[in-house]
Amino acid sequence: MAAIAFNGARQAEQAGERLKTVLTLLRRMLDAFVSYRMRLAASEAEHAHPRQLRITSSQLKNGQ
Repeated sequence: MAAIAFNGARQAEQAGERLKTVLTLLRRMLDAFVSYRMRLAASEAEHAHPRQLRITSSQLKNGQ
């Protein structure tokens, strides 16, 4: 009976270790994806032209 309890505890420990490994892998993949997207957005922003405000004729008439 003690062997069954020990075996179950060992399996639970191994499952916990596997879960940690999988979560670490997923976190690294997500970090890499976010890092890539941030670099891409920064590169696009660097090459973007600043937007100019449009002033409509109604705004000119109202003195805005």
